[in-house]
Amino acid sequence: MDLQIGAFLLPAALVLGAPSTLGTHEQGLFCETVELVERVAEFADRGANPLRVVTDINARLGRTACIFAIKPELRVRTVQFEKNVAANHSTYAIYQVEVTAYGVQKTEIGDVEWTLARPRTMYTLRAAPSAQTVSH
Repeated sequence: MDLQIGAFLLPAALVLGAPSTLGTHEQGLFCETVELVERVAEFADRGANPLRVVTDINARLGRTACIFAIKPELRVRTVQFEKNVAANHSTYAIYQVEVTAYGVQKTEIGDVEWTLARPRTMYTLRAAPSAQTVSH
């Protein structure tokens, strides 16, 4: 009898421990730290091409520290708001996100998504929420 109960506990734990949503497909800037997002925003505010800034940062660091997706090919879950940042005469918000997939390939049977083995914590730049929607 104990063996049968154990057989049901593992699947139940896996289902109950699963995230409530797989996330949404997004495009834009994603970096491994808030400081890198701020740096890209700062250069873009001065007229630099953000894609080139991301390429330069990654080359200098020797790894993919930032991603600039021009199509919605990253599946992300929003974790939390971090802070506001000014750029291009506007205010943007930096959010912590978990990237769960990166890249979509079209095939004969449909789109195939490249899922990451583990979610990757990154930070992204979005339009700032209006003052009425921010609560503390």
